[in-house]
Amino acid sequence: MPIHFLWGDEDYLIERTINKLKKEILKDDINELNFKSVDNPSYALFCELLRTNAMMFGDIVILIKCQKYFLETKQKEKLDDKQTQELINALNDISQRVHLILVCPTPRGEKKKPDSRKKLYKEILKLTKPQEFQSFRNYEEYKIIPVIKQMAGDLELKIGQNEASILIQTVGASLRDISNQLEKLKLYAYPKNVITADMIKEIATSSADIFNLVDLILLKQYPKALNLISDILQKEHYLSSLAFIQTTVSNLLKIKIYSKSLNSFQLATKLNQNEFVVRKNIEKVAKINLDDLINLKINLAQSEYKLKTGAIKDPMTAYELAFVGCGE
Repeated sequence: MPIHFLWGDEDYLIERTINKLKKEILKDDINELNFKSVDNPSYALFCELLRTNAMMFGDIVILIKCQKYFLETKQKEKLDDKQTQELINALNDISQRVHLILVCPTPRGEKKKPDSRKKLYKEILKLTKPQEFQSFRNYEEYKIIPVIKQMAGDLELKIGQNEASILIQTVGASLRDISNQLEKLKLYAYPKNVITADMIKEIATSSADIFNLVDLILLKQYPKALNLISDILQKEHYLSSLAFIQTTVSNLLKIKIYSKSLNSFQLATKLNQNEFVVRKNIEKVAKINLDDLINLKINLAQSEYKLKTGAIKDPMTAYELAFVGCGE
């Protein structure tokens, strides 16, 4: 019986697996007649989809996102015993030429999983082996690097261990973000197919600007910081850069506090950050006064609030006020 059950919070891998299944089953002939996709259908529509008849000239793939039937959440679908049994009967009667892909995405980072107490899920376990797709943590380079190499290979690119590590340190652990960067790198490397560290650093220039900005702020070189902010605001929305700075300062605060009792690996695990980045940040905050970090965090939060409420209209003014009182 062709049933697939995919669940987890790494949506990129789930999407990749769905596309692979579609290609394997339908080849290159994917159209409205042989492929259906439905997001959290009502009970009646769910039953109707499970009873779909196969086409005369080929197989059908039905993709159903159905987390409300399997997760214990406020949005869960409440079924009585009769309705549950109807769905179970329909699952067992699916045509051999109808391929069902059930997808249960979970909230990223919340470690939720399908409720094993549900009769419907117990029946799924009898019919197929669920596939789990959990997102990686920032410190799990050893797990992410092989995936990056495979992703690069799919794009006919070659990337080494060190370069993959640099990519993670630059982009983070989100496979979708990494995929987007690999697409850019493919265009940048053309007509060659080997990704170098210099290429990654060049592509990540805008990110580097933000990191440089944080360094300037920490060094209290505010005139230079404001000049760089002016350049950044021409490329992206002020709330995006401000949110990034706030998050970075918050992480530095945590590192400053916890580094007295935890080593770099323990800190990386606790904060879900790359260990290489944590080591660099431990060195960075060692020379920074804790009170200065706290004052900077408070000032940034107040400036963001004033921008969002309209008390301040100009982002540059908000940044200038954030630095007032931090000292020179």
